[in-house]
Amino acid sequence: MHRRTFLTTSGALFASACAPTVRSTAPTPGRSWGLQLFTVVAPLEADFEGTLRKVAELGYKEVETIGSFGRDPAYVRAQFDRFGLTSPSQHIAPDALYASFGAWSRKLITGEQNQATYNALLSPQNAIPAVRDGIAKAKVLGQTYVTWPILMPQMLATSELLGTYISAFNEAGRICREEGLTFGFHNHAREFDTIDSRVIYDRILQETDENLVRMELDLYWISKARRDALEYFTKYSGRFYACHVKDMDSNGDFQPAGSGTLNLPRLINGARAAGVKHFFVEIDRSDDPMDATATSIKYLRGI
Repeated sequence: MHRRTFLTTSGALFASACAPTVRSTAPTPGRSWGLQLFTVVAPLEADFEGTLRKVAELGYKEVETIGSFGRDPAYVRAQFDRFGLTSPSQHIAPDALYASFGAWSRKLITGEQNQATYNALLSPQNAIPAVRDGIAKAKVLGQTYVTWPILMPQMLATSELLGTYISAFNEAGRICREEGLTFGFHNHAREFDTIDSRVIYDRILQETDENLVRMELDLYWISKARRDALEYFTKYSGRFYACHVKDMDSNGDFQPAGSGTLNLPRLINGARAAGVKHFFVEIDRSDDPMDATATSIKYLRGI
């Protein structure tokens, strides 16, 4: 389960919560770099406030959340305000799901047990309740986008099951719009496989209502699937609201932005031309997530 791999961190964590508040100007859409906080989830669990402070000090203006990290969303929002961070988007994560990830990260449960929890809590039957949970948290966190984070292999077992999720996504889009929010979908590589000779991602794009369901394109995962993101940006211009940004080494593994083989300036410029407003650094797996976070923004601010 590549995307949600938790790692422990080594070395010192960050200054205590007593340090002065970090202040920043409001972000400019499409020009301010954000961070999907899954990247630094292990430091967050060790020192939530200190890690957010460090993220802001590195120059990140926006953050994307995993639900509300199993915490009171009002507390999380207060810390964002304290450190001058805004959060336009979340990946849906009911508290029980986040707790499962935490147990897995501490090796209290197996990966298979964690995956079983994920499949259960984001099953077709639980999809809309999970979205409603995300909506409630988004309103407190000041977010606009409530994003479906992943379709696991079991969720793509048949064409019929995929169709069930597509229907749920359209319903989620309607519910979000009624609440003044927008529903989104985030991809991995497996969505570029085929079921019954149809590319899964293409089917999601074609069978969800473009007025109700927007897309967050992960630039690494689409490249991992050997597809060209620019072709999708051109064909479906205006459909994408955000991108996940990371790099890839020669073996196809994760690297901080600017440290690998992807032509990120080309991809980012293409995304901006297609209307993408938010760019979130996300490093799915790193031995030193804070260093990867710092390396990424240093590179991105240079392009």
